[in-house]
Amino acid sequence: MFAQKIRELRQSRGLSEAALDEIFDLMRGTVANWEHGFAVPDEELVEDIAAYFGIKVSELVS
Repeated sequence: MFAQKIRELRQSRGLSEAALDEIFDLMRGTVANWEHGFAVPDEELVEDIAAYFGIKVSELVS
């Protein structure tokens, strides 16, 4: 599930939700919404996130 995976990846890098918001130029709270399952990023952003963490998109969304 995306919400759990993004949380694990973020924490593995020692990043706060706010820091990840800033890295991807997102509104504050966006990553928190993803991690709580309230929203998901669009396909292009998912690709950018996967690239940032050095994983395949399929690893991020499965």
